[in-house]
Amino acid sequence: MSTDDYVKYMAKTLIQRLETPKSERRKQRYERKQMKAPFLFNWFGMVPFSLLISFKKSRRMIRGKLSRQ
Repeated sequence: MSTDDYVKYMAKTLIQRLETPKSERRKQRYERKQMKAPFLFNWFGMVPFSLLISFKKSRRMIRGKLSRQ
């Protein structure tokens, strides 16, 4: 990729960003953020993520039993 192509690409990207309204950019950023994998899953795999989910589930069950008494 030559320097000229890179400058054209950057100019096109910059103009496209400036033309989109701020609310639309925020919406796109929020959607990208939602699609991202959680930090623990990204760095350590499925094991910590599954432990976290099971811990939250057991906590909910304990709270449910305590509130019934």
